Amino acid sequence: MLLSALLMACSPQYNWRQLTVGAGAATAFFPDKPVTQERTLQFSGHDVVFGMASATVDDTLFTVTYAILPEALRKDEAARKEFASGVVGSLYRNLGQEPPEALPTAGELFTVEGKSHDGDITLQVRTWLTEQSLVQGIVTAARDRFPAAQATEFLQGVEPGR
Repeated sequence: MLLSALLMACSPQYNWRQLTVGAGAATAFFPDKPVTQERTLQFSGHDVVFGMASATVDDTLFTVTYAILPEALRKDEAARKEFASGVVGSLYRNLGQEPPEALPTAGELFTVEGKSHDGDITLQVRTWLTEQSLVQGIVTAARDRFPAAQATEFLQGVEPGR
């Protein structure tokens, strides 16, 4: 069984590569070449640059999201925590789930299961809040085809930067 898991992780479909995303916000081992997008959104009157680097393999999305915090948020610990809680809570709400009262701690692996327009899906996530950015590693797939071994490999390879 271990050999099977190792062979799946080394499958030709998975072409692992380490990349830095978000001008140093994080590094990650992606299973294929990611596509990166950025946009600016408002949070409490501040412009926050949100970015996402994603690679898709077999209908599974391997994503690193990052939000580069503006100077005013960097200096306000309470606002940074409120921002992070809002982002983590949105993962639950987007899948029709109520966020738990105690949200996962920094770097803790957590799973959200719910429904999307494509059916039942599973997200596995790790989130970090640094003084300069919010970083999340997220694996998204249909619940019945969630690639546990590859998700673990990806999420263990995500490291927040600055």
